[in-house]
Amino acid sequence: MKITEELLNEMKIKDENFSDGLIKPDGDYVRIPRGHLHGMMELLPWTENEIWKMIPDDDSPLFWLIEKTGCVLTDYNNSIGMKMTPAQQTVFDMMRKHGVLTDDYYDLTKQREKVREAREQKENRKQ
Repeated sequence: MKITEELLNEMKIKDENFSDGLIKPDGDYVRIPRGHLHGMMELLPWTENEIWKMIPDDDSPLFWLIEKTGCVLTDYNNSIGMKMTPAQQTVFDMMRKHGVLTDDYYDLTKQREKVREAREQKENRKQ
């Protein structure tokens, strides 16, 4: 769904859980009735079972899915994701301005780079 000023004003009154969602890289906002993990899994072209098999045992499923989907996870207390796209930043800022989200944003970009480097080093040692 596209986030607009009117929608944010309406949702502030109608839906106290409107902050629970995903901001896709293109700026579209997705509600997540089944939670953040399932919400991101539904965006991928594989079944849930296939996705679980793809996630390395030594990795966080939540962080892995954030990296794969490029989504920003939102809830009222804080938000988490990779470096935001301009479209994501615009939606995030609008939602903050309307009090739907707080300023707390956790950028996982450096953490994910470290995970990738560690995995590559592990693979190189095997060879």
